Amino acid sequence: MAYSLLHLLFISVITFLLISPSISHHCSYPSGPNVTGGCSHLPSLKASFDWAYNATNTTLSITFTAPLASPDGWVSWGINPNGTGMIGTEALIAFKDTNGSLVVKKYNLNSYKSVVETDRFTYKVLDSKAEYSNNVMKILATLVLPAQMTTVNQVWQVGPAVKDGRPMMHKLDPDNMKSKGTLNLATTFGGDENNATAPAPAPAGGDGQSGNKSGGSSTIWSNYSIFYVFVMFLGVLFF
Repeated sequence: MAYSLLHLLFISVITFLLISPSISHHCSYPSGPNVTGGCSHLPSLKASFDWAYNATNTTLSITFTAPLASPDGWVSWGINPNGTGMIGTEALIAFKDTNGSLVVKKYNLNSYKSVVETDRFTYKVLDSKAEYSNNVMKILATLVLPAQMTTVNQVWQVGPAVKDGRPMMHKLDPDNMKSKGTLNLATTFGGDENNATAPAPAPAGGDGQSGNKSGGSSTIWSNYSIFYVFVMFLGVLFF
């Protein structure tokens, strides 16, 4: 009897582990004519990214999710229209305002120390909002992109503090410095694919950010596969 209960418990644990990666980040995006989309675990800062692009009206709907670096911190997602790193990025930054409300504001990132609030982007922001729960912040936005834009140089980031309504500088740890990639608007992918995390080619001279070394999907599944093999070995050994 004890043997049967232990065997059943082992099978239950294995089943849960096998399905948990696929349900940990549910991928949902609109479908239809001229619509592409996908979702991905981004390869740094424990962030994820869902998107849908409508080629008919060139609108891009995004949901960027990342844990805060601190309770009073901020999260950011943006597009660099002319490069592949942080410098030159037109960013949406979400944080708690001085009155406690959640806000999403627009900034030009001219340097690591220069974050300038702006009303003008290369792309148009139709709407944007922030959501917060359990130390995780989301940016939800709909953008109108230039008609000729087929790929997006995206940059994401988290920072530790906001002072007088202004985001303070983020850390320069390796995880912060590789938070960029390219998004192919012409291709649809399902959950955890690498379309949103393709390495961006390093610009000549660089701007301090290194390219992504790997996509989120391959890293996550590699780690889980090693763990599965170990658990299965224990099952064979003891059962």
